[in-house]
Amino acid sequence: MNKREEFLKNIKAGKITLIISILFIIMSIISGIIVYYRMNQAMNNVKPLADIEENNQYASVDVQLMSNFFATNDYAGIEHKTYFVWDENYIYIVDLNDKNREALNTIFDYSYRGDKEEEQPDPVTIKGMTKAIPSDLKKIAIDAYNELYGEKKLNTTNFKDYFGVVYLDTFESPMTNITTEFIVCLPTLIIGFIILFVYFRKNSTTKKCIQKMENKWDDLLNEMDASDTFHYKKAKIYITRNYLVNYANGLEVYNYQDMVWIYPFEYRYNGSLSQKSIFVVTKDSKAHKLATVSASKKNLILFDELYDTFLNRVPNVLSGYTKENREKAKEMYQK
Repeated sequence: MNKREEFLKNIKAGKITLIISILFIIMSIISGIIVYYRMNQAMNNVKPLADIEENNQYASVDVQLMSNFFATNDYAGIEHKTYFVWDENYIYIVDLNDKNREALNTIFDYSYRGDKEEEQPDPVTIKGMTKAIPSDLKKIAIDAYNELYGEKKLNTTNFKDYFGVVYLDTFESPMTNITTEFIVCLPTLIIGFIILFVYFRKNSTTKKCIQKMENKWDDLLNEMDASDTFHYKKAKIYITRNYLVNYANGLEVYNYQDMVWIYPFEYRYNGSLSQKSIFVVTKDSKAHKLATVSASKKNLILFDELYDTFLNRVPNVLSGYTKENREKAKEMYQK
């Protein structure tokens, strides 16, 4: 492969980049569909709370009676109120969100103001995720239950016989976890779109550059085959007889006659050198960052060689970042 063919190959946005971006996007979409399908199945697989002794299960209670709340807690800035509720056979401990509490208004009114002559309202089904009853909630529930009945019927020994080992949290459902799992899929999707954007941007930049050069394009290709053309692969830079060519982010070609000022620039992190770049300022006063390399010993040697080669091609251009050069450059800009 001659220099020209190598150059044309280097400036093409690699199809492998496009394939990788599409794979990332497809993987994240498939993962999202699987997560949603699994969560949707879980939503349709609700079981009676009386049959569950495991944590983090989707369960329901057909509430016929309820108490007022006997405990409150704050979870991530949201107040949780805890109640006793009864179905046809058992009593349970539940955390009620506002929607479920509102749905139970008729049940609540009947529980506290109903009489034998009043018709009992239909049961209201509430759903949520099961959670292990913590020791502090257990103590509060024992005191609240005994106060409700006016005698010490409940204690730590028989607590499990009354309430089991889990309570129902209506603030959560299988769909609550879907947000977290979708967030796991999101970075893959974002990475895929970023890679796709970079691919099309590089492709577009290259096409615009070739169109802008018009009849000079053939001259550049001819210079690529010349013996005095230098290629710095790691920096993605070609230095030809008349042009500085950068293909790091799509093709950029700078004619030496359009250059006013060049200078190296160092990037430091916590005081240590991390990267070096070359800035080229053209007659339109725009500064272009080129030839960025990480600050390894080998790369810094390469950078110095590249910069010296570049300086030899443009001896009349201002070199180095100084106050004097900055003022001189202003006088050379095209107005």
